[in-house]
Amino acid sequence: MAVATTTDTRRSQEMFRRISRSIAGGESSYARLRSGIELCIERSAGARMWDVDGNEYLDYCLGYGPLLFGHHPQDIVDAVVEQITERGFHFTFPHRLDYEVGERLQRLVPSMELIRFACSGTEATMAAMRLARGFTGKEKIVKFEGAYHGWSDLQYISAHPVIRAAGLHHAPRSLPDTPGTPKAFADAIIIQPFNDLDVLARTLHERAFEIAGVIIEPALANCGIIPPLPGFLEGVRRLTEETGAVLIFDEVMTGFRVAPGGAQERFGVRPDLSTFAKVLGGGFPVAAFGGRADIMELEATGAVMHGGTYTASPLVLAAAKAVLDRIERDRDTMYPKLEQMTTRLQDGLLAIVREAGYPALVQGVGPFFQLFFLDRPRERLIDYRDAMGHSRHDVYAAFHEAMQHRGIYFHPGQSERWFLSTEHTEQDIDQTLAAASEAIAEVARRLPPGRAAD
Repeated sequence: MAVATTTDTRRSQEMFRRISRSIAGGESSYARLRSGIELCIERSAGARMWDVDGNEYLDYCLGYGPLLFGHHPQDIVDAVVEQITERGFHFTFPHRLDYEVGERLQRLVPSMELIRFACSGTEATMAAMRLARGFTGKEKIVKFEGAYHGWSDLQYISAHPVIRAAGLHHAPRSLPDTPGTPKAFADAIIIQPFNDLDVLARTLHERAFEIAGVIIEPALANCGIIPPLPGFLEGVRRLTEETGAVLIFDEVMTGFRVAPGGAQERFGVRPDLSTFAKVLGGGFPVAAFGGRADIMELEATGAVMHGGTYTASPLVLAAAKAVLDRIERDRDTMYPKLEQMTTRLQDGLLAIVREAGYPALVQGVGPFFQLFFLDRPRERLIDYRDAMGHSRHDVYAAFHEAMQHRGIYFHPGQSERWFLSTEHTEQDIDQTLAAASEAIAEVARRLPPGRAAD
């Protein structure tokens, strides 16, 4: 099956240069990450997007994950249009959608006994961390090396540390990920290796007097995908109960994607607090945090501060209601289909890459995953150092470029992931695998298996 090659991006490049004259770096997020092929998007629909040059891309980035139902889903569009044309889009007062979305969240995620809405995943996780400190009266938060919980000073710590500077496996250093972060913020975070209960147990028991909480992505999703080892999340739950630390599940990535009730449903572990964003809004900027009523009571009484001008905007809650309605209605059919298609795509990509001679591995949870190009064959990657230290980033980048030229888009970084939506079809999988066969042959001519980048 021949795959058309996309090469003409002159209008995107011209537009990007113009954007860069007013917008620092040419963008206000970081999806492009200087991949070498500028894309400026004109429109999108379903599982596809079109750039300003008219090139069509089958999209596995999906706006960094929110678009579980693809681009421009009509039911979400209709819900938002009805709200803003008939009722208004900004009140700053309580309104009907507060309880309509809140009650749906409680049904899908039983651990969310009480809820507050927010505008982004960063804000939601910040609020949950503050709640843990306010509830316990302690200051330190445990997070796991390689986990991303947001970009604020207190969160953007050891998300992507340089391994040679990160200390020993059993005693990782707490390292700011960006200049401008005061050292005091890094000192408030205790870094632990993912999937290592022995190290965590020692830390929590020895430092229980100062640890307010443990925040964890149930599956690490910012160093590729690192699923939890069997029993790991259960062990984290047991250890936090033993030591009085508040357990926070950051479900910004996994929430409503890996199961209707998120990772806590899929893995059967109930946290004290949870955070949700991305899929919750279907592309609109809404987030939520919540959990045990006794902890959330600090928000109810105003003892712990959280607020915001645009928090619980009726515009975004109309979108969230439509998303949750679809999940409740279609949960028994959509998730099995997403899993089946994801498995087919994963298996197909892995077979193609290995047949070309590259050591490779696919890891994922439900309908999001990463394809790792490796330095040598491995059965599993279990933590950040495993994933980043043994990945062939040069080969992954070359594969991304070759695939983008063939109209297949996924994030250019090996530390990110692929997403599927309900709009992807079996024909899309066929197209992707055909493109991958051509792309890996091109990569092999540039970077033959076993040869490092120049």
